[in-house]
Amino acid sequence: MLEGSPRILTRRSALWIAASGIASFGRLYAGDFWDKKAPTEWDSEEIEKILHKSPWAKEVTAQIAPGEGGYGSGNPNGGGYPGGGGGMGGPRGGMGIPGIGGIGMPRGRNRGGGYPPRQAGSFEKGTVRWESAQPVLDAQKKPLPEAFANHYVISVSGIPLRDRRRNSQTSQTGDDDNRQSQQSQDDSLDNLKQLTSLEPKGKSMIQAGVVQRGTAEYSTFLFGFSKEMLQFTKHDNEVAFSTQLGSAVVKTKFYLKWMVYHKQLAV
Repeated sequence: MLEGSPRILTRRSALWIAASGIASFGRLYAGDFWDKKAPTEWDSEEIEKILHKSPWAKEVTAQIAPGEGGYGSGNPNGGGYPGGGGGMGGPRGGMGIPGIGGIGMPRGRNRGGGYPPRQAGSFEKGTVRWESAQPVLDAQKKPLPEAFANHYVISVSGIPLRDRRRNSQTSQTGDDDNRQSQQSQDDSLDNLKQLTSLEPKGKSMIQAGVVQRGTAEYSTFLFGFSKEMLQFTKHDNEVAFSTQLGSAVVKTKFYLKWMVYHKQLAV
């Protein structure tokens, strides 16, 4: 090839590059500390890695979709909104639902008790984590809430659920207002079930059957997917998770090939 002439990427070269990338990814996790050391021997840095940057935890950037502020203006699984990917540092620290550690704190709230509005096209950073995986349970040293028994459990933290309707209302006090607020929260969680899915590549998706939310000061959601409705096999590799918190569209993928803990699939 003459010097300065453009290089042509052949199919063989492309396959070699792809294989090299997969091999590098494999070396990143293969034989890592979680298989070499007992959970009681993990230090704080290793626990942080499992909870925020491991095969079971993805740091994501969620895009704010048009129509910001509602409890989900459309199902994210219907397409049309680009999803966030990994590689962006998410919020750390704090405590949400009892038994769930390492969740992120949302950005500041306005004086009316709601979150400040965000423009369509802006972003929120957070973490998506497979909470029911044994290494995550070992790292947090606390069980999941009983409501999630026999469920795959995935959490989203650091991305607040904004309600434009709540932001537009004046601040009120009293038992009636508290009951209305609680009913609104319950309704929003029911809506999230329809907006949240888990979909193995080549298989039908399932929707979340159980949803719980953390305290008002912290932004964490737990989504439960029935193990009776979805069983993973050795042939499954890629699993897509998707939800919509208000108008923040959250999407990421988990790769079961790397979610192995002591030679067993850990989900």
